[in-house]
Amino acid sequence: MNQLYKTFRNICIGIGVLSLTACDSFFETTPYDFIAPEIFYSNEKECTMALAGVYYSLVYESVYGNFYSCMISNVDDLSYYTRPAATTSSHVYGNDHNSSNTTIFSTWEDIYKGINNANLLLENIDNAQMDDKVRVRIKGEAKFLRAFYHFLLVQGWYEVPIRTQSLNDVNNSSQEVTPHAEALDWIIKEMEDCVDMVDDSTYDLSPSHVKKNNVMGILARVCLWRAGYPSEGGKPFYEKAAFWGKKVRESNKHKLNPDVYQIWKNMASDKYDTEYNESLWEAEFLGSRINGQWTAGRIGNVIGNLQAMDSQNGFGYSYGFYSGSLVLWDLYDDKDTRRDLSMAPYQINNKDVKVDWKATEIVQRRCGKYRREWETTVPKQKNYTPENYPILRYADVLLMIAEAENEANAGPTPVAYECINEVRKRAGITELSGLSYEDFQQEVRDERGRELCFESLRKYDLIRWGIYVDAIRNTLGAATEDSRWATGTNFVGVKEFVKRTSDKHVFLPIPSKELSVNTKLQQNKYWK
Repeated sequence: MNQLYKTFRNICIGIGVLSLTACDSFFETTPYDFIAPEIFYSNEKECTMALAGVYYSLVYESVYGNFYSCMISNVDDLSYYTRPAATTSSHVYGNDHNSSNTTIFSTWEDIYKGINNANLLLENIDNAQMDDKVRVRIKGEAKFLRAFYHFLLVQGWYEVPIRTQSLNDVNNSSQEVTPHAEALDWIIKEMEDCVDMVDDSTYDLSPSHVKKNNVMGILARVCLWRAGYPSEGGKPFYEKAAFWGKKVRESNKHKLNPDVYQIWKNMASDKYDTEYNESLWEAEFLGSRINGQWTAGRIGNVIGNLQAMDSQNGFGYSYGFYSGSLVLWDLYDDKDTRRDLSMAPYQINNKDVKVDWKATEIVQRRCGKYRREWETTVPKQKNYTPENYPILRYADVLLMIAEAENEANAGPTPVAYECINEVRKRAGITELSGLSYEDFQQEVRDERGRELCFESLRKYDLIRWGIYVDAIRNTLGAATEDSRWATGTNFVGVKEFVKRTSDKHVFLPIPSKELSVNTKLQQNKYWK
């Protein structure tokens, strides 16, 4: 366990000390004042604790612990919520939500807490007695995380307030949204400023810290979003995405692990692969709650293989809410080593015995990347797990380079082929060559689906490609009518999800609680 997350554990009970915390709304009460800023940010230790508070938003249950990573982001054509139709009603994972949805508000609130923690730290760190190099690094991490949190908000809610000052007076908290493209340009500039501020050596052995290659890899992701729908920035931003992705590749610090399963076993067992370093950045969760160490991670429990035995010392319990769809299944061929990783070929019954699915049982297969059987922490709690969640992997960087090169040059370049074929070679499938712009574009989109499914990316890929509604209504809709799709109670909820999905579901509604407090804030155009 790395030192920063030990700090997380020590301060998580009092995390509200450094943030503007509220019972009902982020903006409706005054801050806790157990520690005044003018006396707290006085040295490196205190600023490191404050930085831990900035990071901590990543591991709230409302963010990567469950709500953002699964319930909000895992709403696409490659997976579905494996429960009866009635279970998906009124929920964001069934596209049956509105602006009063508590899942949406909790995520909004806790992401803004991270932003406020970053602002407090950045406003006070220059007064601290500490080594200037350490000060620059801490500032770089805080600035990057602030920009990253804003990106999650812009990507999810379309237009939001960009907050660069801490909130200490509810009467002065109202702020208009920043236009979508303008917000993205600010995020890109902020992240570019951080490239040479953050660590480029010591943190290379840690998956949870922000380091130089994390910043550059996420920059590629933001630039791809800026290039596509709805801001339509086009070629200049595809070129920027390729530039930053290639910077990561050229560092020669990351490779694809030949054993694709080992990546996920490592994340389940709190191990970091220092040979390949494929996992650049993870949300790191701790403990089981039973052993006195815990964060609010439900990875492996709500999303993961179906495991029915509730035992502290067995394989571990998992609801297995998320299954792969026929769309995902049909992306793979029989030689692809990722198919049975992504769609586990067995379930584990209430006697901790593995039971294979029949060849005809396809959409019954749950997400297999997060398997509680791979956890090494004991005892095991029924609902909360120590499994880490991937935010950025090197395979993603390679596929972003391939896509950006093709889009920027109106056709695949040698580098584009090298990058996509590196991913395909690891999977054991045929390498590509001699494709047109359109054919290569489709291959990249399919390859991202095969490689990155269940990683909170597919929904946003479909949105920036401008095909989210079509993929749900038509592609997934047609798959649910296929004779291979199971007809039992747990497999019909997806049909209602398909029917409900409309243009407004491309983005989330701004929470009604926030609208009631921020008098300058208006609902985004998708939900008016």
